[in-house]
Amino acid sequence: MQNSARKRVTPIGYLVLLAFPCASSFAVVYARASLIQMMSVFGAVLVIAFFLTWLRNSRIRISRDLPRLASVGEDLVYTVHYENLRSGKLANFLLEELPPDPSPSKELFLGSTEPGEEQRNAFDRTFIAYRWMWLVKQRIFFDSKATVCESVRKGESKHCLMQITPKRRGVIKLSNMRALLPDPLGVFQRIQQVEQSTDHLIVLPKRYRVGDLHLSGSSRNQIGGEALSSISGHAGEFVGLREYRPGDPLRHIHWPSWGKSGKPIVKEYEDVFFPRYGLFLDTVVSAEKANLFEEGVSLAASFACAVDTRECLLDLIFMQQGAKVLTVGRGVAKVENMLETLAGVEIDLKPNWQELEKMILQHTENLTACIAIFCDWSEDRLKMVQKWEAAGLSLLLFYVCDDEKLAREQLKGMAKRFKIAPVDKIQQVLYSL
Repeated sequence: MQNSARKRVTPIGYLVLLAFPCASSFAVVYARASLIQMMSVFGAVLVIAFFLTWLRNSRIRISRDLPRLASVGEDLVYTVHYENLRSGKLANFLLEELPPDPSPSKELFLGSTEPGEEQRNAFDRTFIAYRWMWLVKQRIFFDSKATVCESVRKGESKHCLMQITPKRRGVIKLSNMRALLPDPLGVFQRIQQVEQSTDHLIVLPKRYRVGDLHLSGSSRNQIGGEALSSISGHAGEFVGLREYRPGDPLRHIHWPSWGKSGKPIVKEYEDVFFPRYGLFLDTVVSAEKANLFEEGVSLAASFACAVDTRECLLDLIFMQQGAKVLTVGRGVAKVENMLETLAGVEIDLKPNWQELEKMILQHTENLTACIAIFCDWSEDRLKMVQKWEAAGLSLLLFYVCDDEKLAREQLKGMAKRFKIAPVDKIQQVLYSL
C-alpha cells in the first residue's frame, strides 16, 4: 500500500510538491510579486492536476505469456496482451506488475527477531514496527518497472513486453497488475486494477558453479535401470528368456515365444545398479538467519545440478511440517523436480528431530554418501551427525555462516570435519572441492 501511494505521484509531481511550499515560504518572507506569482502557478498546477487525475478512467483485460521457470537475480521478460474494454480510446497509460503482499504471518512475526533489535530504544522494542518493516523487505518477491503501452481503441488488443527481476525464490502468484493513468500535466497518476487471471511462476534458487565432485563411500548401490524405469527400452544387457512371473513388466513379454509355447515368456535383462547419494538441507533456522538459509538452499540447488543423476539416485532430505524425502535420478524423476521443491521450501519453526533422525537412519543403509548443509548448530544437530558417522555413512559437511571465526567456535571439535562456507566465499569453497 505504501508503494502504491508513492506511485500516485510522478517524479515531476514530487518536484512541484517541493517547489510549492518553498515558493510560499519565500513569498511570505520577501513579499515580492514574482514569488507570489510562482506560488500561485505551482498551487494552480497541483489543484488542476488533482482534479484531472480523477477524470482518467480505464477498463483493461490482460493475459500473460509466462515461462514456467525463472531464476533469482536474472531479469525475466515476458509478453502481456491487453485489451481495451471501455467505450472510448485509451491513450497515455502504463502497465506495471506489482508483487504479492509481502506481509509476514503472525507466527513468523512473533517468532522472529530483527538483527540488532536489542540495541533499539524501549519504545521500538515494545511496538516492534521496525521488525515488521524488516520482514516485509525480506519477503518482497521481485522488482518491476512500469511499461509504457500503445494507445488502443475500443475492443482493440495489443501487446507489450514486461520485465521483472526476482529477488527471492519461491512460487510467485501474479495477480496484481495495475494500470497507471497519468493526468495531462504529468503530476499525479491514477492507479486502477485490471481484469486478469492468476498466473504462477516458479523462481528457482540461485546456483553456484561446483568443481569436480567426488563422493566417496562404500558401495551401497541401488538397483536401477529396468527395475525403476518408467520408460520403454532397457538399461541392462539381454540375458535370456524365462517364464512369466507375477509383477514382470508387460513390455518384457516375448510374443513369438509365447505363441510357440502357449505360455507367457518374458525377456530377462541384467540388473543395473546405481550409487545413491543423500542431500540433507537444514531448514530449522530462525528468521534473523534467513539470509544464511537462502544461501543454504542455493548450495543445495548447486549440488543437485552438479550430481550426475543420469548415473545415480539422489535423495533430498529436509524438514517441512515433518521429515520429507524427494528422490530423483534415472527412472525416478528429473532434477528439475528437486529444484522446484527447493524453490518452495521454507524455514521450519517447529522441528521434529526424532522423526528426522529416524528417517535418515532408515535411508543410511541405502546411501553411498551424504552431503549435509547446515545453517545453524545445536546439540540435536551434533547427535544426528554422530549417529550418521556411527552408521558408517560417508559425509560431506557444510556450514553456512556470516563469520568464519565465530562458526569455528560454535562447531568446536567438529570444525575440522566441516567445509565452513561464509556467505561471501561460498563460490571459493565450492571451487576448492
